[in-house]
Parts: sequence; structure tokens; C-alpha cells
Amino acid sequence: MSPGYHHTNHFYEQLEGFAEFSEFSHPDWYRPLPEDWCVVIADVQGSTQAIEQGRYKQVNGVGVASIVAVLNAVRPLKVPYVFGGDGATACFPASLIDTIRPALVATRQMSRAQFSLSLRIGVVPMSEIRKQGHEVLVGKHQPHDHYQQAMFLGDGLGFAEKLVKSPEPDNPWLIRTEQAADGSIFSGFECRWNEIPSPHEESIALLVQALDEDMRSADKVYEEILERVCHIYGEESQYHPLREKLLSLTHSFRLLRVEAGVRTAFQSSWKRFRYLLRLQVLRLVGIWFMKRNVKTDATQWGEYKHNLIINTDYRKFDEMLRMVISGSQKQREVLRSVLEAYQERGQIVFGIHAAPAALITCIVTDYDKDHVHFLDAANGGYAIAARELKQQLKRHTTEI
Repeated sequence: MSPGYHHTNHFYEQLEGFAEFSEFSHPDWYRPLPEDWCVVIADVQGSTQAIEQGRYKQVNGVGVASIVAVLNAVRPLKVPYVFGGDGATACFPASLIDTIRPALVATRQMSRAQFSLSLRIGVVPMSEIRKQGHEVLVGKHQPHDHYQQAMFLGDGLGFAEKLVKSPEPDNPWLIRTEQAADGSIFSGFECRWNEIPSPHEESIALLVQALDEDMRSADKVYEEILERVCHIYGEESQYHPLREKLLSLTHSFRLLRVEAGVRTAFQSSWKRFRYLLRLQVLRLVGIWFMKRNVKTDATQWGEYKHNLIINTDYRKFDEMLRMVISGSQKQREVLRSVLEAYQERGQIVFGIHAAPAALITCIVTDYDKDHVHFLDAANGGYAIAARELKQQLKRHTTEI
């Protein structure tokens, strides 16, 4: 191993973070992904059909499970990743490929066995992405000490996704091996909350992609659009889709089966049933602890809901702006008219999906500070919004 190799392994950990989300598109905060890293794409095939069948929680769960598997495989190393609703993207040092591959294969097998969902997984080396004229730039949004989000500039992730999704029969980027990690690779995956009703009329999944290839020009467009969102919806405290009083742990076996299916993926039906019963007990304990502000050696339970909210990825950027925000139908209509004006000028493409609630899927390393919560709008969220964005992009490409 060369002296510099270990240094690139810690590329993301050593990246300087920025505290204010409004700086998400400033190129100065971003650094090129090292040449000896890879991009992994996990994508639920047929997600739209599954969502139309009401299985969006399972689709979300499989996307988050792929992130959990990657993070557990590389632990304790920190790597950048992003949840996309019906899939996920992550980056990791190429030196860890033999550890990553079985983790991803386990996720694919779990997805098929537990939820009858087909998970397409592929890995593309950064050297190949760059050789083809594309770039992945990584930033780190760190609003407080116990939470960080990876952000991505450039077009490299989108290019990697196209390679992985290519229908050619011998696609070289797909992972085909059947060697799988065991079920412990999903440790930390949790899915225990009811859908969270909007504090207002609705919660929307919003996607916006600037079309200008010049990063400074695109940055200006994103700045303007974020300002317009704030002008229409108010301050962050108003449009944030979560409120502590609206968070409730679910008793629904149907909802809890998502977590049970992931966590007991390769175990017997009896062990899965026991896990479900255990979740019901943990729900009652959790409610009691949070209501009475119980403090254990490891966790201040009265603060857990607050920490959950501030550790939620309801705003992010991965070559496009993604937000789940709460407001009224009228506010959504105003926002759509604003975005349509930008789209007609050829500056952006966008997608919006409205739902009465949001849903959370979680990674919990410890219940005090080290937990991350992935948010989507209900009834398909980002996946349905992406369908509109892709239709606009197709029209834009045809018009050019």
C-alpha cells in the first residue's frame, strides 16, 4: 500500500464541512472524489409499479438497507452516501471492494426474498467516470457536531447510474457474484415510526436540477430557488415536515414487518415473529421513556425526538436539490408556477409529488447522538417526483 493510499481512504472524514444548508451549491466547499475510489449505485427495479401497489415503505426500506450494508461493511471508516427514495448512492475506497460486494449481494438477496423487489446493484470506479469526461465532487454539510450529510456536485453520479442501468446483457458494472454477507450486515436498520402527518395541509417531495453546466451559474439558480422556497413557505421552522408532537411509534405489524424483514432476512419465520413481538415491547418501553424523560447511562430519552428531527435528511443535494417540505396546496401551486418559469427559460427541470404525510427510515448506531433518519414524502415521494423531472429532461434534450 502506497503512503498516500491510506490518506485517500480518509478523504471524506478529513473534508471540511459547512454549517449553513444555503451554501450547498457553492463549488468552494467541494473536492474531487479520489481516483482510487468507486461509486456504488443501488436501484429498486420496477419501483413505480411497487409504489402504485402501495409498497413505497418497502421500496424506501430496501434503499436505506443498501446504505446500512455499505456503512457496516466499511465501519469505522466514514464514507459519503445519499438516499434517493427508491435507491441509494455511496462512494468508497476501491481497496474495500471485496468487503463491499458481499454486503450489497446480501441486500439484493434480502430484497428479493423479503419484499419481492429486484435490487440492481453496480460499482463504477472513479477512474472510469473521469476517463469518460465526468466528475464527482463531494461536500459535507455539518449543521451540528453529531450529524453530517454528504453533498455531490458535478455529473459523475448521474453518469455512473446510466452505466449501471444500461440494458446490455453483459453489463460489466453490475455485481453478479452470489457471495453474500450474513444478516448482521443490516445491524442498525430501524423502521418503527408511523407516517408523520403534515403539520400543514401536505408534505411535498421536491426535486430541482439546474441545467447550466457552469457551476457558478448553476449555483446562482439554486440560490434563487431556495430563496423563492423560503419566500413562499416561510422560514425553515415553518416548512420543516416534522414536529415532535406528530412523531409516534407504530404498533402496526404491517409497518413493522419492513424492519423485521430486513433485520431477520436470513433467519426462520419463528425468529422473525419473535423479532416482531420484541418490537412491540420496545415500542411500549420507548413511549414510556420518552414521555417521562428517562435518562439512562447511554441516552437522554426526553431529547430523542428533538435529536431525530435535527438528524433528518429532509434537505440534500446530489447533483440536484432534494427537499421534503410541508405547506399548503396553494403554496405548492405558487411554487410550481415559479419553477415552471425557470423551466421555460431552459434553466432547470423539476419534479413535485404531494402527499398528506412523510415517512422515516432510520440508521441507529446509538440512541443518544449517532442516528440518521431518511425522510421521504408518502405514497412514492422522490420516486414519483423523479418521474416528472425525467419527463421534463427528455423534452429539454429533444428540443436541443
